[in-house]
Amino acid sequence: MKKGLLLAVGSYVSWGFLSIFWKFLGDIDSYEVFAYRIVSTLITMGLYFVLFGRLGKLKGELTTLVHNKRELTSMILASFLISINWIVYIYAIAHGEATAASLGYYINPLFSVLLAVVFLKEKLNNFTKVSILLALSGVAILAIQGGKFPIIALILPLSFGTYGFIKKNVTLSSEVAMFVETLVVMPFILVFLMFFAKHSVVDYSLKQLILLAVSGIVTAIPLLLFAEALKCAPLNVVGFVQYLNPTIQLAIAIFIFHEPFKFENLYGFMAIWVAILVFIIGQLILLKRMKRYHA
Repeated sequence: MKKGLLLAVGSYVSWGFLSIFWKFLGDIDSYEVFAYRIVSTLITMGLYFVLFGRLGKLKGELTTLVHNKRELTSMILASFLISINWIVYIYAIAHGEATAASLGYYINPLFSVLLAVVFLKEKLNNFTKVSILLALSGVAILAIQGGKFPIIALILPLSFGTYGFIKKNVTLSSEVAMFVETLVVMPFILVFLMFFAKHSVVDYSLKQLILLAVSGIVTAIPLLLFAEALKCAPLNVVGFVQYLNPTIQLAIAIFIFHEPFKFENLYGFMAIWVAILVFIIGQLILLKRMKRYHA
């Protein structure tokens, strides 16, 4: 349990600080950064399977996937959803919208609960109902204060939450799933880089080339840490740690990127923070009841 919790903390802290990495690439077109991230991630995962002697595992799971049309369809949809999530996040960091990105990841767990209610017909306890209403109120407040629809703050949880929901019944291991997700969109990436990209590799500085090359590694490490965390600790325990990610992102946006954060913005964020608190209290009470029931 302790090992799982430490791995979960490592993964979410890594995700939180990734905004700094993408900010270093802010001078490059966001679509190009995303494209090279896909290329680098595919190469990174390919090397991972070769160096750790897991090619047999990769081949076996891919063979099973090809013969399972339902799971294959799910993985194709998941590939495009995670691609949307990645490109919107990269765009947000490059264009001074890191605060909006952090808001999106605060909303994400509550959106996942909403999906479970709508599609899996799961019952909500009163704590969760209140938390969802509070989160929606927070988003509405921020939208009214900002004078525009918070599209980034909504696309991020919509894409990542739906991605997680679709993958709920996918049997692929995390590392094979990541390889497949990048492989699926690779043809589109190659077409973009060959015919539509504004710049070629020779236009980038050495620093930018190095960062683009390691973007696959910084993408893979948090996900692999998270996958290992789930093997050691229950999802409900690991889930409580996930709020580290948007909290770190928000702190970086305000104190390092110096994005504008007006005092009145606190009202919207406070509604979301209270929503998270109510949600966690509800989950803790539920866990306590389950322990009593099984005792």
